[in-house]
Order: sequence, then C-alpha cells, then structure tokens
Amino acid sequence: MWKRKGIRSLLMLTPFALLMVSPLVYSMVIALLPVPAGSGAPRQVLELLDSPQGLNYRQAWFSAFTTLICPALFLSVPVICSVACASVSFLGEKEAGTLETVLLSSMSARSLYHSKVFGCTVLSVLLSLISFLVFALTVSVADLVLLAPFFLNLNWLILLLLLMPALAFFSVVFLSLIIDRVASVGEGLQTMGYLLLPFLLLYLIQLTGAIKLSALFLLGLSVLLWILSIVLFNVSMHRFVPQRLLQHSGEEEV
Repeated sequence: MWKRKGIRSLLMLTPFALLMVSPLVYSMVIALLPVPAGSGAPRQVLELLDSPQGLNYRQAWFSAFTTLICPALFLSVPVICSVACASVSFLGEKEAGTLETVLLSSMSARSLYHSKVFGCTVLSVLLSLISFLVFALTVSVADLVLLAPFFLNLNWLILLLLLMPALAFFSVVFLSLIIDRVASVGEGLQTMGYLLLPFLLLYLIQLTGAIKLSALFLLGLSVLLWILSIVLFNVSMHRFVPQRLLQHSGEEEV
C-alpha cells in the first residue's frame, strides 16, 4: 500500500487538508474579517447552535463551523482512508494477479478475509484518530484566540468513539462485498462518493434547520451502522471463496 504514491498521498494529504488546513483558514478569515460596529450574532445561527445569546459575531460563526460543518469533514476521513486501504488490499492484488496465488496458498480464505478487513479498518481508525488530534489542537487554539466555546461536546464524543469506527468498518466491508464487480483500484476509489453522500447530505440538511443531529440521533445511527456492518461482514465473508473469486477473475480476462 505504501509503495503506491497516489494512495500514500491520499492517506496523508486528505486528512491534513480537511481537518487542519480548513479550520486554520476559516479561523483566520473569521478573526481578520471586519465586523461592523454593533453587529451581533445572527439569530438563525444561534438557533442552529441552540446556544445562548452571549456569543458575538465571530464566536457564533466559528462555533457553527466546528459544530455543524467540521463533523462532516471528520467523517469523510474514515471513509476516504478505508476505501483507499481496502481498494489496494483487495483490488490491488486482484489487479496485479496475485490474489489467485494467495487464495490457493495454505492460508484459509476466511483468515485472509479477516486479516484484510481488520487490517484496513484499524489503519483507517488510527489515521482518523491522528487527524482528530491535529484538528483538536488547531481548533482549540482558535477557540482561545476568539474566546469561543470549546468545541468538544457529547456529539463529538459519539462521533469519535462510536460512529467513526463504525463508518470505517462499514466502508471496508462494503468494498469487500463488491470485489467481484469492481475491476481495478481506480474503480474501487470511486465508491467513496456513494459512501460519503448520505452523511454530507445529512449535515447539509441540518443547516436548513429541518432536522437537528442530537446526541441521541447520532447514538442510534452508530448502533444501526454497527449492526449493518456486522451483517454485511458475515455475508461478505461467506462470499469470499476462491472458487467464486477465481471464476470472476477468469471471466474478466476473457
């Protein structure tokens, strides 16, 4: 995986851009943006934050960014990392023609599947945790400069401890489930859009005020995603058999 320059760059630069550069640029813009005298925090923003009226203009907009936008950016990291890792782990071997050799070795297909899924999931979770630490440091400094409320709350804890690992696991399992329908690493990377779209839409709809992603909602979503991931994991594991995969590989070569 590390030998592929494109994948290596994707795993290193994407979290950095999403969770360090974006908050840093936004905080600088908010801090330097001239505010007309007497301008208070927009009422619509305060309603979305469900915050008291004590926030000023800059504090309100920065709190809205860390509360309403940054969670979507953070959840993009486990999806991107998981799909990138799984694409190389599953489809990279299939593309290079080495999957047949591994499947016909003394290692069982189930053990091979377990090692690939859990290896990709653990790597994705670790990269996401490192990205969160960088994000937390960047945003904490900005909170101190702007005197804004500390960003970490119950919603963020649920995202970090429950939803993020579930999303990483689900993304890997999803790609392993469609391994016989995807021919290359490039096609596998395209599945990022399908996995990212529901969560991005969810947070965009929240900006309209139509829904509010409460801690209870995120907790229920995490539990549902874990259950779905485990079900798909067992389905995909039973489908990961040499006869089936080799048959599809042979059909693609023809």
